[in-house]
Amino acid sequence: MASDKGAGAWPMKRRVTLIGAVLNLGLAVVKILTGWLAQSQALLVDGVHSLSDLASDMLVLFAARYGSIAADQNHPYGHARIETLATLAVGVILLAVAAGFLFDAVSRLLQARALTVPGQAALWVALASVLAKEAMYHATRRVARRTGSSLMLANAWHHRSDALSSLVVIVGVGGALLGQAWFDSLAAVIVALMLAWVAWKLLAGASLELVDTGLSRKELDVLGGTIGGVTGVRGFRRLRTRRMGGQVLVDLQIFVDAQASVAEADRVAARVRAALIEQLPGRADVTIGIKPDRYNRRS
Repeated sequence: MASDKGAGAWPMKRRVTLIGAVLNLGLAVVKILTGWLAQSQALLVDGVHSLSDLASDMLVLFAARYGSIAADQNHPYGHARIETLATLAVGVILLAVAAGFLFDAVSRLLQARALTVPGQAALWVALASVLAKEAMYHATRRVARRTGSSLMLANAWHHRSDALSSLVVIVGVGGALLGQAWFDSLAAVIVALMLAWVAWKLLAGASLELVDTGLSRKELDVLGGTIGGVTGVRGFRRLRTRRMGGQVLVDLQIFVDAQASVAEADRVAARVRAALIEQLPGRADVTIGIKPDRYNRRS
């Protein structure tokens, strides 16, 4: 039985993502215009970063909506993998943006004549961006925790990466205003590398999920302890796990007293299922097979 939060989670996901999309659009316009007028390459890069955030917000809205649809005949495990695919797409977008900015910033550093001292306005815009995006990080992360959505958590970190990149812009622009023009381009390089790191983490996580990578050995040991501690369980085997969006799918066989009735065995399985759902973060789908303990002694 899955603890299905899909339908109820969608309004929360939609609201926080729409707020983030409007904020990203405003920040992108202000950063790009200010970066161009104030001649700050770092702020210009950061502005396009916000534009990529807007594109990812659109992907998140699509994936969160359709990934929350209940299971049907053609999709018996639900549609949560749509979220995984969208996370992969966000990672690809970020990596491409990071590569382009890194190339441009390094080229400017190697050509000293291309370096310019930015205007002071770039500093204030970057500061406003840090405050706004950090607030969006915390709001989106709260929704991710409540819904168990890996996609919403990825989008939260996308907001945090924008806040951190704007912080780097502040340092870069500040250094350039103090007479070190190369600080601005160096800040652009750092922002691009930060983007690439975030992209790599998103791509790695989504890829592992798509190939049905299970929980870690440490997590499995914790689950094993939980199962073994349930009253009526004489042992278990074939504990297998995989992730799907914000969901963890678990299947296993438990051994019960060979003299137990069918109803008693079902009650033991129900207790195991409840314990695992409580143990696992977000949503969980647990499938349990039941065997009399004489098979445990033979295996």
